[in-house]
Amino acid sequence: MATDDTQGTHVKVTINDLYKEQQETNKLLIQLASELKGLSDLPVRVRNIELAQARMSWIEKISYSALTAGVVALITVLITNVGA
Repeated sequence: MATDDTQGTHVKVTINDLYKEQQETNKLLIQLASELKGLSDLPVRVRNIELAQARMSWIEKISYSALTAGVVALITVLITNVGA
């Protein structure tokens, strides 16, 4: 006589159940593959963003240089006029 501890829980799994699980797995694989294809050009897009940021960096540096030169020129004019 078997006790409850030695008796296993029996689950009936049919071929139809396995087929449904396989279909779900295939659907997920197809979705994953389509998402990965969308990422195939990611290095190119990241490189384009880096180049755009580098270009914007030059504009920012030039702007700050021009602003600094303008402030220095203004101070020079003020000192020259006050001293004269």
